[in-house]
Amino acid sequence: MTEGGIARWEKQEGEAFAAGDLLLQIETDKAQMDVEAQDDGVLVKILAPEGAQNVRVNSVIAIVAEEGDDIASIDIGALSKQPEAEAEKVEKKAEAVQKKAETVEKKVEKVAKTEKAEKAPSSGLSSPAAEFTIHANHIANAAEIEGTGPKGRVLKGDVLQFLKAGKAVISKPEISKPAASKPVAKAPSSGNAELPFLVQSLEPSVLRHLAQVELAKRSVVVQVPATRLVQLVKANRGMTVDALAARAIALALQQVKVEGNGVGVVTDGSKVAEVAGAASASVLDLAQAIKQARSGPASGRPAAVLAGENVFTPDTLPDAAVVVVGAPYASVSAAEASAAMDSALNDLLGVSTSSAQPSKQASTVIDVRVISNSPTVASALAAKIKGFLSNPELLTF
Repeated sequence: MTEGGIARWEKQEGEAFAAGDLLLQIETDKAQMDVEAQDDGVLVKILAPEGAQNVRVNSVIAIVAEEGDDIASIDIGALSKQPEAEAEKVEKKAEAVQKKAETVEKKVEKVAKTEKAEKAPSSGLSSPAAEFTIHANHIANAAEIEGTGPKGRVLKGDVLQFLKAGKAVISKPEISKPAASKPVAKAPSSGNAELPFLVQSLEPSVLRHLAQVELAKRSVVVQVPATRLVQLVKANRGMTVDALAARAIALALQQVKVEGNGVGVVTDGSKVAEVAGAASASVLDLAQAIKQARSGPASGRPAAVLAGENVFTPDTLPDAAVVVVGAPYASVSAAEASAAMDSALNDLLGVSTSSAQPSKQASTVIDVRVISNSPTVASALAAKIKGFLSNPELLTF
């Protein structure tokens, strides 16, 4: 994506916003996306109005400031022009990277053609699917495969049968065994030589689904009432849901025995860094400590890691327990949802109901997911964290 359009501004000039509020909607020729505020602030000036098209990536579309800033002293003209030079630099770097990528791609194609020439059956008669299967399984003696296709052409089924018969000589070097501290699932010992090819042939979406299923087996999810928590965060500038969650995790770790020390977060480099003072610092200081830890290097060996959704896969899970705190959302019971639907149908049909009851306001909840190789640890941590987050006032010391 190099450019897009402004579909709609949800905030107006001079209007204040909080972290997590929807600021605007952007659109491309393929999708429409919401842009949320990362921190509290004030929308000072909109430079790209609603309906603007062909807005380049990295161009300035608005100017924001923190509450309390002297907006009258802000030089809007200078701020709106300042990033243009940076945008040009980024564009030039992107072009240079693209050229390097094209060069590397040509080299890869050349190497692939060389390997193909070396490993292809001597007859030269093989289907594309058969060639892919040969290379995917690193068969060194592909010339010995007997083809059953027209004019002796080697088909994919011939290659698979060659593998099953145990005649293939595999040239791929053996993969070193993983560390004992991170057990991995062993392949079935049924002698099915077709398995490596089948695994490599899976679609990325299927692999992602299998990863999610594996994580779900190690997860415990609890639903936490969050109305008071959200109100507390909105009423206190600088306080964040992540800070309260980190405090709740730290207090839960004092009651649940887990190997490691303290609470960690995921850094910008996808590493784990420990947050200092998660159990003792003020919540406002803790929010700043989390921000600094995320932008810093890996450190410590925390017992639990506060992470976002889809950050880890079963293969990249740290030794610590992983806690994922979802975004707040409105929740209604099945009975309330059914009553609301009945009321809407009656309105459409013009039917009056004398026994209509006033609808209850939907409650706000968040989902907390604890991932651990120990089901006992996951269940205990989830229960303790839910108890603390359900009473957020106890966390603000």
